[in-house]
Amino acid sequence: MSATARKRMAILLAAYNGAAYLPQQLDSLFAQTDQDWDLLISDDCSRDETPGILRAYAARYPDRIRLIDHDAPTGSSQNNFMLLTRQAGDYDYLMYCDQDDVWNPDKVAQTLQKMRETENGQRDVPCLVHTDLTVVDERLNVKNESFFYSSMLRADRCQLHYLLIQNIVTGCTMMINHALWELAVLPAEEGAMRMHDGWFALIAAALGRIGFVERPTMRYRQHGGNVVGASDVRSVRYIAAALGRLKKNRQSILDTQRQAGALAHTLGDRLGKEQRNLLTGYANLHARGKLGRLRFVARNRIWLLGWRRKLAEIMLI
Repeated sequence: MSATARKRMAILLAAYNGAAYLPQQLDSLFAQTDQDWDLLISDDCSRDETPGILRAYAARYPDRIRLIDHDAPTGSSQNNFMLLTRQAGDYDYLMYCDQDDVWNPDKVAQTLQKMRETENGQRDVPCLVHTDLTVVDERLNVKNESFFYSSMLRADRCQLHYLLIQNIVTGCTMMINHALWELAVLPAEEGAMRMHDGWFALIAAALGRIGFVERPTMRYRQHGGNVVGASDVRSVRYIAAALGRLKKNRQSILDTQRQAGALAHTLGDRLGKEQRNLLTGYANLHARGKLGRLRFVARNRIWLLGWRRKLAEIMLI
């Protein structure tokens, strides 16, 4: 579809058993200062009141909401978001929305402004924009003003070599342009994509640009049902539990290597020589001895942020 025929923006909302928080999130969307967008929603066969809530809002906003029907559950929030993504090829920009958060009134406007700065008039360049967020409890009481601070993340670590091992993009803050969409929907090895946000970030880092809005644009609600949550990695409790996470962390590193190989295969000849060598080298790290693995990681600066994380990486790589 040509750029002139595409619509401006879609917000993609993946829902599943979200009745407790869904109305508050939907209301925050329709309270945005920028209302020039459509809302595409996929309910993953919820067993609570979610379908009824969605039908009621669709009846209230018939020209703005499109419910994406599917007969069987996709099985995960990632699969649900990818289903939505594949349905949204007729938009210039896509934003991603969880069912249980609350967006600040200017989230759409601020993110779009940053996207246009990141594109810099070059809309054929794959671009991704993300933001900081405020971590709150289930009643919206603030737990951490900055997710990036509490998670010990840095927005300037958006180069491919860093993102290979540590994703910094939170999907519910993300906007992608159409050029990135075209690459995001390319076929990928089944099960190799760790999360859609990290996958999209790797594509943008390899072939385009990533922009960041430094201030929080939403309240990121933490409750017992979060698929992916926010941990305060500076807390004593988190540090004390580090040894118990070693096995999980080792598998996580192996998963990032499989993902790198899958991405190299998906992007193929679109990659430059340097990006291809980085991806395939990291994907085949297991074929090297311990010292060889460490040399490759050090030479290509594939480091986690922070001395504790880096020490664990050295042990587990």
